[in-house]
Amino acid sequence: MMPLTLPAFDFKIKQALDKTYILDLVRKKYVLLTPEEWVRQHMLHYLIDHLAYPKGLCCLEKRIYTADRYYRPDIIICNKSGVAKMMVECKAPYITLTNETLGQMMQYNRQLMVDHLVVTNGINHFCWQWEATLNQFRAISYIPTYQGIDSSSLVC
Repeated sequence: MMPLTLPAFDFKIKQALDKTYILDLVRKKYVLLTPEEWVRQHMLHYLIDHLAYPKGLCCLEKRIYTADRYYRPDIIICNKSGVAKMMVECKAPYITLTNETLGQMMQYNRQLMVDHLVVTNGINHFCWQWEATLNQFRAISYIPTYQGIDSSSLVC
């Protein structure tokens, strides 16, 4: 797999029927190792191991239903009350992050109403924070820690 700008971590992989699987820390099962999954697992470990997000408050590919369809954001981070606070969308490293990617997240967020949006392809990372006084998201240059904004956060 392609090297990323996210910190490396100890991962477990296995081979089955000529396919490679990686052990998912949250779902506690092996999942097919695709380029997007490689980014998702790196981001998940970064959030948990470096930014102190509790593993039990991370949801992966949870279905979000609307009237006519459903969405599956890559990572949703909840607070201790179960309220979604951050959404992370992961793309494969060779995917260029565009306004279309942000539009996809905004569509998901109509149901979730999170405070932070993060999009990454493992190489580039972008984060937005909800500004209630402006009634809009504004770009920020870091990914906040679970306890709040910390200078050890990943600079985008």
